[in-house]
Amino acid sequence: MDGDIELELAAASERGEYSVRVVQAPAGGNASGVFRLDVEKILERRTELESTVLASAVAARRTTPVAELPVRGVGQQLFQALFTREVYGTYRASLGAAQHSGQPLRVVLRLAAPELAALPWEMLFDPETETYLCQTEPLLRHIPAPDYHLKPLDIVPPLRILGLVASPRDLPSLDGEAEKRHLADALSGPISEGRIELVWAPGGTWEDIQSSLLAGPWHVVHFIGHGDYDSRSDEGRIALVGADGRAAMVRAIRFMALLSVAAPRPRLVVLNSCSSGESGQEDLFSGTASTLVRSGVSAVAAMQFAISDGAAIAFAQGFYAAIASGRGVDEAARIGRISVMASPDGTLEWVTPALYVRGGSTQLFTLSVPPTPPVRQQAGQEQTAGQQQKLDALPDRLQEEARERARLRSQQAQLRALYVQGSAELRAKHYGMAIELFDDLLTLDPDYRDAAALRLSAVERRERAQAYGRAGEAEDAQDWSTAIRELAKLQGDPAFPDAAARKAQSERRQRTADLQGELDYHAESGNWQAVLDVAAELEALDPAAAAPEELTTTARGHLAAAADPAPPPVSRADRPAPVPPSERPSVPDAQPPTEPRGLDPRFLGSGGSLLAVTGGLLAYLFSYLLWYDENGWWYSGGSGTLQFVYAVLVPAGYVLLLLSGLPVRTEAGRVALAVAIGAVALIGILGFGPEIQWAAIACGFVHATFGIWAGVLAIRGGEGRRVPGWVLVVSAGSLPLAWIGLEESAVIGLGFMLQSLVLAACGGVLLVVALQMRKGSVRA
Repeated sequence: MDGDIELELAAASERGEYSVRVVQAPAGGNASGVFRLDVEKILERRTELESTVLASAVAARRTTPVAELPVRGVGQQLFQALFTREVYGTYRASLGAAQHSGQPLRVVLRLAAPELAALPWEMLFDPETETYLCQTEPLLRHIPAPDYHLKPLDIVPPLRILGLVASPRDLPSLDGEAEKRHLADALSGPISEGRIELVWAPGGTWEDIQSSLLAGPWHVVHFIGHGDYDSRSDEGRIALVGADGRAAMVRAIRFMALLSVAAPRPRLVVLNSCSSGESGQEDLFSGTASTLVRSGVSAVAAMQFAISDGAAIAFAQGFYAAIASGRGVDEAARIGRISVMASPDGTLEWVTPALYVRGGSTQLFTLSVPPTPPVRQQAGQEQTAGQQQKLDALPDRLQEEARERARLRSQQAQLRALYVQGSAELRAKHYGMAIELFDDLLTLDPDYRDAAALRLSAVERRERAQAYGRAGEAEDAQDWSTAIRELAKLQGDPAFPDAAARKAQSERRQRTADLQGELDYHAESGNWQAVLDVAAELEALDPAAAAPEELTTTARGHLAAAADPAPPPVSRADRPAPVPPSERPSVPDAQPPTEPRGLDPRFLGSGGSLLAVTGGLLAYLFSYLLWYDENGWWYSGGSGTLQFVYAVLVPAGYVLLLLSGLPVRTEAGRVALAVAIGAVALIGILGFGPEIQWAAIACGFVHATFGIWAGVLAIRGGEGRRVPGWVLVVSAGSLPLAWIGLEESAVIGLGFMLQSLVLAACGGVLLVVALQMRKGSVRA
């Protein structure tokens, strides 16, 4: 048709990638593009989309409910994937061309990739105009297949519809009689006018359907029952009733063979899934519909979701009335959608019907003669006036009862849809949306199952989730009291398994902060015993937050001074008479004052700094001697410079370490480090001449031996000496390595350069340790 924009969708080279091409458009052109689409992810949301569509039929819903967002989101995703940049430009231009010609623009999707047939293309949502395409433009799915019916079928009214109801006992049960009444109610007008004849097959077995098809002709087959999709054969299936009453799953191609026994073959098939409140099974007719069309049926209208009774009746009324009036099947589907939109306001169930066609024409039938006189008028000519009044009254009463039953069934389906969607949102922890859905449900039926309890649970869970969030914010702000209060609300809740541990941690941090404040208060007040008590408790609670060493040292000093006050002055008259030496009691010898056990960070930092600078200087001199000396620097004073550094600067650095308290404040420790210092100084005094090289090597080994011994003593001595002890071991033990390669002076020079770098690094480590001790991070 001139008003068609036909888009061909096919699989591309990579998985999840598809191509789109404009086959025909009012604006012309051959735009194309490639898009990616996660089909499986969209199909996983089928239950959510179905619940949203069903829930929209409830009259109490808002005009634009929050729950509509899943449908709109999927529709926008499909629209933006389908209408790539160039294709979208052709679409907008075709809209303008169609409006200019006064014809509606019909969107035709040629689905060359079978998996695309299961997607809800009827949800296509244009974000620019904020409208669903199906609300403004006819949309149909074209299945690529040869067109065996090039001309419409000439029929003499009535349009004959064969109704099939299949309800196997091992699948969710169908109320067959109610389903028949619903469709009969929907078609009561055209039936009474003689434009449509509706006949029901006696059962849902293969034999029942086959015998009914042979009693044709039939123009339309209307199937009510269950279906699914077989991923192994990539084909839809229909659930008929087997000989044992259980489901007999019939592949779509076999069902098509069954339909072929009718003469002529039905041009139109309608597949309708049940909306039973007991049903929890998804009825997937998309694969069945595409297979039937591909196998020879001219058009299939399939319900891609469960549909409420009210919407099913409205669609059937509009759809079949348009078919019986000679309209094309695409126009009939559009009129059926419009009928669904009529009530209630805001319903989304117009997306449920999906139309599949083959060939280029959608005109399936041509009415050749006027319809026959109404059946009711013929009956009235044969009966008395009283009998006619009874006949007139009887259908009205039955219709009223049928409408009431339909209303109740529709309400139950809508209530269940709200219940299912609310429960799903609750499980997904979307508590706000769950509360809104349960509110709408309870507005319609305050006593519906356990909806009130679920709503209360959603409110409580939302409050706990909010408390969890507030606790996290309080922890980030170090507001421990607020964090403790909020986390206490979550104790024992399995949804927040870390609440107890985080609460305990917040309590420790709160206690730590309190103790630190108390420590400062006692220090300012001069309460030194309380300072030590609080410091001990603080270190036991959190060693990383312990009191600075200077503060505890000061407190101990004040307490020691207070415990040994100076004696008051004594007058000469009050002095006792001297006691003869022979009468004086013997007293033990006075003990020498105890020297501090820890390291002095001042001497330690000074020694480390001097060793770092000296090591760097030696590394520079040896590298210059190895690679840059071209003027004989070694013989013009370079040798003396190196001797000075080894004889004076290196020993001076080690002497400062000795004064800091390394390795330990014992005689053995002092002797070990002193011998190591003397050995390295002797290397500088002796020099580096070849004639006395053996003596320098011997001094190097002496330095290494006693230096390593001193380092081991420091490591065992504790009191913050572990790291400095290892530094002594490394710096002293690396000196003999400088003599590797005795026959090559260049190798010796390289060894001394590397040993100098080790010495510089060790000095830097000692400097860092000293700085940390001054800050109170490292305690002796």
